[in-house]
Amino acid sequence: MTVLKTLAPLIVGAGIPRWQASQLGIQLVTKPVAWSKKAAYLRNMPYTAVTPHVGQIEARLKLSEIAKRHKGERGFKEGLPIIAYHVKSEMAGFRAPHALAKEAYPSKERRTFHTAEELAKLLR
Repeated sequence: MTVLKTLAPLIVGAGIPRWQASQLGIQLVTKPVAWSKKAAYLRNMPYTAVTPHVGQIEARLKLSEIAKRHKGERGFKEGLPIIAYHVKSEMAGFRAPHALAKEAYPSKERRTFHTAEELAKLLR
C-alpha cells in the first residue's frame, strides 16, 4: 500500500502537524481483491493509522524496541535486511497485553466513523 498525500503542498504552507496531515491521505492499494478486477484501487486511510488502539500502541512500541536494540547492524539474513529479520523473529508469536479481541474491534461493531443519522445531524 502507498499513502498518497494529495494536499501535501497545501499542508506545508498551512503548518498542519504531521499527525493531522496523515488523516488527509488516501491509500493506493495494489493488492488484488476478489471483488475487483482492477489492479489497484483507492481507499481512505484507516483511522487507526493516526489513533491506534492500546494493543496497537504496545505492538508498535515492541517493534521500536527491537529495532533500536539492533541499530547499526548491517547485512542481510534470509533475504531481509538484518533489522527486519530481527523484528520478524522476535515479534513472532507476540501478542500485546491489551490487544482487542477480534469481535471487539470498532470496525467489526461499527463499519464507519459516523452513522447515517449522525451525519444527518451534522448537516443541520
